[in-house]
Amino acid sequence: MSDISRRNLLKGAAVSAVSISAMGLLGACAAPSEPKAETTTDPSADGTGTGSGTNSEYMAEVLEPTSMPDASTASNFNIIYDSKTTVGTTYENLMTAIAGETGATTKYEAFSKVAKNEGFDVLARLFQCTADAEKIHIGLEYDLAKEIDPATEKPEPPAVEEHESDINLISGANGEIYETSDMYPSFIKKAQEEGNNKAVQVFTRAKLAEAYHAKLYMDAYTTIDTPFDGKYYLCPICGYIHKGENFTACPICLAPKSSFTAY
Repeated sequence: MSDISRRNLLKGAAVSAVSISAMGLLGACAAPSEPKAETTTDPSADGTGTGSGTNSEYMAEVLEPTSMPDASTASNFNIIYDSKTTVGTTYENLMTAIAGETGATTKYEAFSKVAKNEGFDVLARLFQCTADAEKIHIGLEYDLAKEIDPATEKPEPPAVEEHESDINLISGANGEIYETSDMYPSFIKKAQEEGNNKAVQVFTRAKLAEAYHAKLYMDAYTTIDTPFDGKYYLCPICGYIHKGENFTACPICLAPKSSFTAY
């Protein structure tokens, strides 16, 4: 076969291949697209009755914890660089924490009433759930303080300044962020120095729970006019709060979902 004939044959094969590829591409473009899976369970269910088409139940990946965080190994126990916390002995720190949690409880119960009066039933439930979570922390800290000094007494609740619910959510979030990033890490470090493992555990569980509380408050602030209409669940052991049904146990202390209180 001559060189010219061979070149013509190769040229013809290349053209045919390009034509087949182009036909396949055009066919793919013309093919009908597969229908997308529905992401809503009810087109009118948005938790507000407005029918915007969002899910009425909060959905996310199911939380299935298998291990508890540890203050000696976790990466989020550093003390914020401009710490506002005065650190004393572990007993003094327990009393400071009790006073702070007592203030938070009183504040959140007042905020719950404000939210109820403003028509924010979901926020009212969240504030009351968080108030009850802080009561769990108070109980743990008070019991430990009484072990150190049996004469320990609880402080009186402070006066509370109330505002609109959106401002109350920011106030709550700021308080929770302070506790999780400053106060409790400072107290944990001191308890570790003193070798008080009970205090380390109590402070650790409270510190971790406060971070979740702050997250819930900011989420509620962002979605204040389009809230979900599901439930909040409170862990009776450490004060962790979970939003929705998608969990099997507490990520802080591993208490089972069956032990949680629904709000």
